[in-house]
Amino acid sequence: MDYQQVLLIEKATPADGPAILELLKSRATDLKSKGSSQWSFLLTGDEDAEILQLVTKGLFYKVAHKSDIQDQTFPPLLATFMLSDKQEEWDVHLWGQEETQETVYLHKLAVAMQHRGEGLGDRLMDWIKEHGEELGYSKIRLDCVAGSEKLRDFYAKHGFTLLKIVDGHCLYEWETK
Repeated sequence: MDYQQVLLIEKATPADGPAILELLKSRATDLKSKGSSQWSFLLTGDEDAEILQLVTKGLFYKVAHKSDIQDQTFPPLLATFMLSDKQEEWDVHLWGQEETQETVYLHKLAVAMQHRGEGLGDRLMDWIKEHGEELGYSKIRLDCVAGSEKLRDFYAKHGFTLLKIVDGHCLYEWETK
């Protein structure tokens, strides 16, 4: 199935901020229930203002099924993610201050709980790589907690190379061919 025929992927607007926060916190709650501390910082509410600001800056994307569009309104979120061509504070902490002219950083890729297991994450990774190339980026970087074997396998499956582990986080990079 061609994801571009069935998925609507576009930059989120400030009005999407609350739905994005809800999706991220839902995933954080699920992770916590499974004994993971990944994204637990989202549950405190301390990051809410920062995430809403990143949405307002146009760094978050929203994902929905095209078939769910009614009355020209964006349907319920299936997933969200953030792409930034500038290092955020966290990126500098992990990667060090770097020239990022041809690099984009992927953060907070999250699929809504009710859509897990549908292959949406795979389709999004393909779209993100294609979109990055279309925008002229030669590298996509991301990080994940080192203890998450599932995430590590997911990123490796999508062609990301583990470069190093810093502060308990795996640093991955994908380069265009």
